[in-house]
Amino acid sequence: MEWTTIIVAIVGALAGGGLVSLLTIRETKKGKQLENKEKEDNRWSKLCDELQDQIESLNERLVKKDERITDLEDTNAALHIKLDESNTALAKATLLKCSKLACKDRIPPLGYSELTPEEVIRFNKQMEQE
Repeated sequence: MEWTTIIVAIVGALAGGGLVSLLTIRETKKGKQLENKEKEDNRWSKLCDELQDQIESLNERLVKKDERITDLEDTNAALHIKLDESNTALAKATLLKCSKLACKDRIPPLGYSELTPEEVIRFNKQMEQE
């Protein structure tokens, strides 16, 4: 080949877009890198949004559970008070209970008599001596 043919082929290739592609390779590469970086940033942004939504959901559940625990503690305290009152009533009834069921001097159940525990004990001792 002659030198002129080679030079004409090179000039033709460069003039036909080869020179442009050589000059734009760096810009194309940087453009692709920027696109990849933007896609990665978008993925991280979506992930952060999803995590934020999960945190808010979990916080709402936690608040509801705290309220439920408070309600249950209040109910538990009320039930303990009722249990204490019932145990006190049972103790009083046990103290005032007449052990002789068939006697004519039988003490009525709790609420019908205003006897003190000491009077009941004295009365039971009298009944045993008879």
